[in-house]
Amino acid sequence: MKIRSIIWPAYILAGLLMFIQAGASPVRFRGRVTSDGKPVCGVSVSDGRSVVQTDAAGRYAISSDGNADFVFISLPSGYEIPVGQHGPAFYYDVSDMENASVKLDFSLESMDISDEEHLFIVWADPQVYENKELDYVRKAALDLKETVSQKGKPAHLVVCGDIVGDDLELLAPTAASVSASEVPSFYLVGNHDLDMDARSNEGSKDTFKSIFGPTYYSFNRGRIHYVVLDNSFFIARGWQYVGYLEERQLAWLENDLSNVPEGTTVVVCMHIPTYSRAAVNQEWSKEELNKITTNRNALYDILAPYNVHICSAHEHYAENYIIKDNIFEHVHAPLSGLFWQSFLSCDGLPWGYYVYEVSGDDLKWHYKAVGESEEVQYTYYPVGTNPMKPDAVTVNVWNYDPAWKVHWYEDDICKGEMQRYDGWDPAICADVEQRREKEFKWKYIGAGKTGHLFYAVPSDPEAKIRVEVVDRFGRICKSVN
Repeated sequence: MKIRSIIWPAYILAGLLMFIQAGASPVRFRGRVTSDGKPVCGVSVSDGRSVVQTDAAGRYAISSDGNADFVFISLPSGYEIPVGQHGPAFYYDVSDMENASVKLDFSLESMDISDEEHLFIVWADPQVYENKELDYVRKAALDLKETVSQKGKPAHLVVCGDIVGDDLELLAPTAASVSASEVPSFYLVGNHDLDMDARSNEGSKDTFKSIFGPTYYSFNRGRIHYVVLDNSFFIARGWQYVGYLEERQLAWLENDLSNVPEGTTVVVCMHIPTYSRAAVNQEWSKEELNKITTNRNALYDILAPYNVHICSAHEHYAENYIIKDNIFEHVHAPLSGLFWQSFLSCDGLPWGYYVYEVSGDDLKWHYKAVGESEEVQYTYYPVGTNPMKPDAVTVNVWNYDPAWKVHWYEDDICKGEMQRYDGWDPAICADVEQRREKEFKWKYIGAGKTGHLFYAVPSDPEAKIRVEVVDRFGRICKSVN
């Protein structure tokens, strides 16, 4: 008994000391989630670590450790996405609140139509460096507006990081340009969106958070659960960063998903990919820590019960990785082409974005080049126009994965599938060669190698050649040229 009387006060003192050292005091957040004055039950509410759900009266209460920056809800299906000044309004900034008990209410507006069928759009790396590039963002936004109008379905956009190219004063103007799409737009933080003069990773997100709110959160549309993660981890050494998910964020994700039934389709959006070309070849030592999520296996373990699509960016080229039976990663080509020096990305894709069409649990997707129809999915190079394969007909299939089929015909006779190869797209190579020295701001950027190229060598140079590209959903595609 004497031992117990000594140990317990010491334990309590240690806990109090921890709070004092952290400069935080416990806070109780409480409130209601309503729609038209009626309670909304089962809505997840979080302080960035704990996750609770509203009861039958729409009420919630969270006992927080006092280190929270935001209290936010996971927007439920069947309700409009509330839009604030720079993005969805689903959170309260609580970083400066000093009260021990804080009441925070959320109000939702029910949708007039079902969101079982909807669109989600991914923009990767807008990476605006200068004000003049905002005109391009607006042009893409108007293109998106037209795309959504033609589909006639509820839609939302995820801007998948690197919103700007280091000048954080352009964050808000870029968001204003994106708003021309009239599509609710969620944002996540990329390595070029960080306060690089911060002393730690936590401080590096201050400007982003002041404009867009939480750096990780979730929301729902139809049957799909969407998760936005922050894996741009600033190591406060020069401008260096790594791809890494902190424990607090992983703990939050576990708590968030505890309310999501197993087998649900979960779309995870993050800036830095989890996987890599080196990983595909099992060349683990060649993976660069700033180009992958280093603790990806912990993420995969958490996601194991779900049907997962990971949407990432960062690499400025297009790749698709089937990582596990339940995990498909889409690495998205940049909206900004070759850093706005060319309207082609380093692997030859014209500038554009990705459209995902959702019906229940099913997803279909395609690349949307700005100014082109959605059927246009590849670039065609006749014999003699590709200096690297002058005797062959070649194609660049922009969003290729192994389920696609690329056949070729010689004088209307099918010759089978074209041969995939690793190489360089001739159009971006020519553009770089012709304009880099005189027009490019950065002389060191250029074309990059890619694996979504195909070739075939005709037996007769004078023969009529035709290519047929069919995507994984059986849709016959068209060429940009």
